[in-house]
Amino acid sequence: MAYFNHAFRKCYVLNQDVVSTAGTATSALAAGQMALVDTSFESVVNTAWGTLSGQFVLAAGSYHTVDTIGNNPGHGGYSESVKSKGINPKYISRVWKTPVCAATAATAEVALASDCVPCGSSIFLRMDVKGSPALRFLNHNAYAIGDSANVCCVDGQDYIDPAAALAEAGKQLLADPILAPFVREKSGGGVEITRTGLAAVVAPLGALVVGSGYTDGTYTSVPVSGGTGSGLTLDLTVSGGAVVATPTIACPGQGYTVSDVLTILVPGGTAGTPSTINVATVADTASYTIAEVQGSGYVESTDPVTDGVSAKLQVEGAYVDTQFGNCSFDTRDHYEKEPVQIILSNLDETGEPCNDCGVASRTTGVMAQISGETVLRDLLMSERYMQMPYNQGNADSSRIREIEHSDDIVSAVDRSGRYVSLNLLHSVPRFNNPSGVFDNDQYLYTFYAVAGSAGETALDTLFGQIAALASVDAVLDTTDACGSPCTI
Repeated sequence: MAYFNHAFRKCYVLNQDVVSTAGTATSALAAGQMALVDTSFESVVNTAWGTLSGQFVLAAGSYHTVDTIGNNPGHGGYSESVKSKGINPKYISRVWKTPVCAATAATAEVALASDCVPCGSSIFLRMDVKGSPALRFLNHNAYAIGDSANVCCVDGQDYIDPAAALAEAGKQLLADPILAPFVREKSGGGVEITRTGLAAVVAPLGALVVGSGYTDGTYTSVPVSGGTGSGLTLDLTVSGGAVVATPTIACPGQGYTVSDVLTILVPGGTAGTPSTINVATVADTASYTIAEVQGSGYVESTDPVTDGVSAKLQVEGAYVDTQFGNCSFDTRDHYEKEPVQIILSNLDETGEPCNDCGVASRTTGVMAQISGETVLRDLLMSERYMQMPYNQGNADSSRIREIEHSDDIVSAVDRSGRYVSLNLLHSVPRFNNPSGVFDNDQYLYTFYAVAGSAGETALDTLFGQIAALASVDAVLDTTDACGSPCTI
């Protein structure tokens, strides 16, 4: 690495704690344990040292449970702890943390006002699906067009309820066989309706009478009776013959009044004491599923202008990539790093973009970082640098991996998990370098730990101490990849 201006990288995965008992032998480090070691490479340094004037070494227990291959002493040393170069604090150039970033689905919406759909006309919505998932699945981006041609007016009606028009167009788009694997209506309801006097039931609900005599189980979209409105359904759980805790709203219905007492029509069994719930809050804006708008959950307005009706169709990305298990894992397997992107737009009857009525907007999705798939590939690359390659692509690769204990490495990482990384970059100066070119060998050490685990807490403490050394001209960088600060 002497004549290259990049850093040699070594990765560790911490599944346990940081060993801080001074004098502990490095051979005693268990798989997934980490420690600060003196430059004799033999003894653990107490992590409460405060300041450090000399060199130290970062070491971690090996994930190889067997020290040799095939009990051949000529191929040994696999279970020896994995160590860094000697690190001189004054040559540490950077210490930073990359915490986990939560995944967010791409979203898109189209909003229509009360007078956007005159009777005798239709709206046309175009949905485009773009990005790596679409290109891999189809070899091209995809789109479909939905319309509201199946929505009709009654005699004397001037405008179609925009909620009904959007629900019909959205239903067609989501039923398209090409787009269906990539998109779904927004969780909690894909049609948001605002209407004067809508009086939809919203959380929190009021007092609950749990009732008795029901059949235990979990029930969804349970109807209610009573009150001034219609269409409300609830999701609930029955245990011991009674409704457990406060139900959640499935469909908000409309036309209800605060203090309405509603009887919950729980299916199964004969209630000894009926379960009831009070309406505590109603609102003029609520979200419905497309099926609820087109069913009994919402009553269309025949005069949306007077009723002040406006609506939004909301969809979100929902693509799930294929993933293979550990026994057939191959580092060349694709794993998605880019979320699907969705664009909704309003068209006129000629197919051209239409901005006269209706507003379209979208948000881009974000993939969760750091994934276990990334961690495993980084760890296997470190193994290759140590002359322990991961055998793959051959008919007998699974057998070779068993012989070489590569499966120990694969099983050490939760591929579906999310990890944080703490990183240390330092250099080893070359004081005798006549050319004067690239006279510092750089080394980067990356420690991964499951987000929220005890390992993350231990690494936060240890790397915070390293960065705080008086002789280190570096500050622990806590700006994560999502653009917001994290704390250590």
